[in-house]
Amino acid sequence: MPPERVTFRRAWPADAETIARTVGLGMETWHAFAPAGWTPRAHRQGVGFAREALSATSAWAVLAFVDGEPAGHFAMTAGDWDEPLAAELKSLFVRPRWFGTGLADRLHEAFVEAARERGYPWAWLSTPAGNARARRFYERREWRADTLVETHRGMPWVSYGRSLLPPAAASRQNPAVDARVGSRP
Repeated sequence: MPPERVTFRRAWPADAETIARTVGLGMETWHAFAPAGWTPRAHRQGVGFAREALSATSAWAVLAFVDGEPAGHFAMTAGDWDEPLAAELKSLFVRPRWFGTGLADRLHEAFVEAARERGYPWAWLSTPAGNARARRFYERREWRADTLVETHRGMPWVSYGRSLLPPAAASRQNPAVDARVGSRP
């Protein structure tokens, strides 16, 4: 069997349907840790949310395909808080068929590279508090949990932050980055 070919391309608002489908497939796996009665948002809402996020001036997203089939994505925007200037990783999902293949790692690396290229010294994300798989994934990649926990649609979410600066630059510029923790207002 020939090896699978992975390709990447920038995502646009017209890709909202594909992104919403990937997010929906990922959210279906959340039943394992979601509070009783939780349900994923409707696909149509997901399409609208993705289209709006991809239309933001600061939006940057990348789709991953395996042998031409949509397999995952990341999406980021400028953070909507003041300090520090940060990228927000709005979404990083891989379709369940490609869990454990390294595709999420490649998408994460692409996110970090894209955020650095845009001059962001810091990044934030949030993920469901009960999603141990995602939390371990981010923690292995230098993300540190913040004390902020919010509830969205009945599910607790935890915020994570990480420096995007080289270690020497972080030491000179921001003690909070050195400590690898942040405090998001």
